[in-house]
Amino acid sequence: MVPVKSWIYALLLWLCSWPLVAQTDSNRLDPDATAKTGIQYLYYLSTPRDITLDDILADPAYLHSFQAVAVDKRILVSDDNPVWFKARLRNTSKQPVTWLLEYNFPMVDKLEVYRVDRASKDIELLNRTGNDYPFNVRALPYRSYVTALNFGPEQDFDVYLRVVDAAIIPSDITLWQPEAFISVQQGNAIFDGVLSGILLMLALHSFLLFNQLRQRHRLYQGLFFTGFAMVLAILNGLAFPLMWPDNPAINLAILYIFSGISLLCLNLFIRARLEQPLSFIWHKVHIFNNLLALCLLFSPLLVGGEWRFWLLLGSITVLLSSNILLTLHYAVAGQKSARSLALACFFLLLSAAILTMAQLGYFKQLLEWHYLTLLLILLCMSVIHFSLDHIHAVQTTDHAALNELRKYKTLFHQANEGLFVGNAEGQLVDANLALLQILGYQQISELRQDVGVNGMARFYANPTDRLDFTSQLHKFGQQQAEIRGLRADRSPFWALLSARLVPATATEPAFIHGSVIDISKQKLAYEQLSYQANHDAVTGLYNRHYLLQQLTRTLYQAGKRKSSLLFIDVAEFNDINSRFGHTAGDDLLKQLGQQLAQNLAPADMLARLEKDQFALLSPGKNANEALVVAYRLIDLVKAFNFSWQQQQFTISINIGIRVIDNSRQDSDSFLIQAAAAAISARDKGQNRIHLYTEPMITS
Repeated sequence: MVPVKSWIYALLLWLCSWPLVAQTDSNRLDPDATAKTGIQYLYYLSTPRDITLDDILADPAYLHSFQAVAVDKRILVSDDNPVWFKARLRNTSKQPVTWLLEYNFPMVDKLEVYRVDRASKDIELLNRTGNDYPFNVRALPYRSYVTALNFGPEQDFDVYLRVVDAAIIPSDITLWQPEAFISVQQGNAIFDGVLSGILLMLALHSFLLFNQLRQRHRLYQGLFFTGFAMVLAILNGLAFPLMWPDNPAINLAILYIFSGISLLCLNLFIRARLEQPLSFIWHKVHIFNNLLALCLLFSPLLVGGEWRFWLLLGSITVLLSSNILLTLHYAVAGQKSARSLALACFFLLLSAAILTMAQLGYFKQLLEWHYLTLLLILLCMSVIHFSLDHIHAVQTTDHAALNELRKYKTLFHQANEGLFVGNAEGQLVDANLALLQILGYQQISELRQDVGVNGMARFYANPTDRLDFTSQLHKFGQQQAEIRGLRADRSPFWALLSARLVPATATEPAFIHGSVIDISKQKLAYEQLSYQANHDAVTGLYNRHYLLQQLTRTLYQAGKRKSSLLFIDVAEFNDINSRFGHTAGDDLLKQLGQQLAQNLAPADMLARLEKDQFALLSPGKNANEALVVAYRLIDLVKAFNFSWQQQQFTISINIGIRVIDNSRQDSDSFLIQAAAAAISARDKGQNRIHLYTEPMITS
């Protein structure tokens, strides 16, 4: 039996340590300071699978069990239980802002993102996604897991992430501003497409050589390039949305299958390229490596998630390390081809290490690991590709030249990007199937006929875009730009257009070749985010952030012409909102916003600031004209009756007017003065107007 005194000491120790453990530091977000930031104060907790966020918030023992994620502890080894991440975020700006929260680990099984109000403890599920769900259920259509976080002015709240994975759970969580995130995603998409295209071109070249020369190592080489391209596409999240978006269960299985194929073919390729027979020990090592790669290939049928992950890392390390030692052994013995093979295996091992660490969240702040990985992979592929013995040139014939032309024509027409070739006069020479699909044509003859009749300008929604693009192309020799294009049926779309001008030579005329990538989905996502950042979610009117932006622009023109700012205060909103709930209050704001928006001048801008407050920015109107507008708004509201649950309510407003002059004040000061005038109007009764002056006088 435990003594009572021991229980008392334990209780006192627990009570004293409670405030220290429970403390959660806020991550301050300043949109003016940075477009991308990590979460400095991040906490984690591992719980059983049946524990929900309600259980955690209701039980102080769970809340006080969260531990800070150390800087050097980016990876959490999973015991098949979910890991909860917690962060307190605070918007330091006085304007409402939107941040994008990115969890950049495409292989995670399940991810749930919650937002918790600190005062009311209300829980809002923002996103439920992961490798176990189809791609179309993601909140935002990106390869990593992205969730939009909307902040009010100087608002703070807690964000919880529930992460479930059978192997490891990285703590790589980043906050982005929408414009910066979309720009980076577009660049990464182009980068990944170029890298995959290079690998597939090398694979195709190897298969063509195998078909011509019947050399086994060419077949192993082509299969290795193909498998490696698939592994990279799965790791960076490109394969899932493009190849099997509705079958998430096979995503991880295919990763292990192609990893096994790549390692097996690499091992067979190195053995086929060594000139001398293997010794007894190295022959056993070679057989062991083959069996290890086959185990990885069939691991989706044999072992579970965590063991399968460690089998992948172990197979890569053992197979590449042993082949480095093998090739070094034969290089020391005087075999020249073994030197390049050893260098290739070293590059591959280093590339695999960088890819693995980058997937787990390392290197993000130290360097652009994408470009380093690309350099290492290209070096590796070049060494492997050109480490083969010199193939003696054969006599050139018309048949060989025709086959070579067909090979590159196949590469051109099977590319994923829309490719085209044209002459300097704007006539189309050739285009691939991808470009026909983007533009909506069935046959290239249809495209050539349309270009011959209407010219290339027919594909530009804005004709001046073509003039600007071609002038820059002829000036610099190459050009890239986002344009709004037109398809065959005249429907618009957004495209990333890249072109290069090849100058004329003594024997060949000048020509232009380039690519077209459809980026309509990315532009639509950007426009949606931009709309949400500038509009009120309840009324659909402009929000306070956008109003202050326009007011600041108006201040620069105050010396040329005066404008007026009307602050509108709704008297009955709080009563209706408290009696009938938020639904009634929101409906009142919607109807009243529509009523106020009637008969406004085209240049007038109506915005909802917060709760029951609206504002109208009326450019070019002096005090007398602003009073006319104010009286018209009061007449509109007097004629408006709000209906709710078969009851009619009369609504009244009070308006404060502040004339925008050249008094050298900022936009916030003018808005505060207009609000003060509205308060003065409210003190005099209902449906009253007050004009702010210095000193203030009543209208």
